[in-house]
Amino acid sequence: MVFFYIKQMYNFIDNARYRLYNYFMLEENFMKIIKYEKKKNDEYLIYFDDGNKINIKEDVILKYKLLYKKEIDNNLVKKLMDDNLEFDVYDKCVRYISVRLRSINEIREYMLRKGVDDLVIEDVICRLIKNKLLDDDRFAMAFIKDKLNFTTMGPYRIELELKKHKIDDSIIKQHIYDIDDKIINDKINKQINKIIKSNKNKPNLKNKVYSNLLNLGYSSECILENLSKYNL
Repeated sequence: MVFFYIKQMYNFIDNARYRLYNYFMLEENFMKIIKYEKKKNDEYLIYFDDGNKINIKEDVILKYKLLYKKEIDNNLVKKLMDDNLEFDVYDKCVRYISVRLRSINEIREYMLRKGVDDLVIEDVICRLIKNKLLDDDRFAMAFIKDKLNFTTMGPYRIELELKKHKIDDSIIKQHIYDIDDKIINDKINKQINKIIKSNKNKPNLKNKVYSNLLNLGYSSECILENLSKYNL
C-alpha cells in the first residue's frame, strides 16, 4: 500500500512536470528570470516574467550558470527539467545509501519501485559508481562481515544471499574464499554447543546438529571435522 501511494505521488509530479513542459514548448518562448527563492533540500523556486515558476535544484542552477542568465528559452527549460529530475533521483539514492551500503541491483530496484525511467536509472547508477557511492566489491565485503558477526549463517548461505543481490560470481567467490577458517570453526562450535545445551539426552543428537549446521550453510567437511571432537 505504501508503494502504491509513492507511485501515485511520482505520477502526480510527472504529470505536473509534463504540463509545465508542454506550456513552454508550445512556441519559441523566451522568459526573463525575475527572482530566485530558496526552498528546502537545496532547491530554488525560479520566477519568470510571464507568471510561471519552476523548482530547480541548486546543482542544476550551477551546472547551467543560471545566475548569470537573465532569460532562457524553451530548449533550456527542457534540459533544466530533465536534469532536475535526475538530480532529484540521485539525491534520494544518496540518502538511501547513507542508511547502509547498497548493491548496484538494490539501487536499481529501489528506483524501479519509484517508477524512474530506465535511462535515468542507468545515468544515476553510473554517477553513483563514479562518485564511489556504489561498489559491489565493497558491498560484498561488508555484507559477509555483517553475516559472520551477527548471524549463524555459514559461507554457502551467505553466498546464496549475495547472489540474490546479483553480485558478480567472481567477487562472491573471492571474498567467500578469504573468510578465515578459524572464524568458521568458531561459529560451528558455538552452534554445536548451543544445540547440545538445549537438547541434552535426546536421541540422534549428532544427526540433529549435522542437519542444522548443513542448513545454515556450512560445508559437510567442516561440520564433521568439528563434530569429531564431541562425544555424541
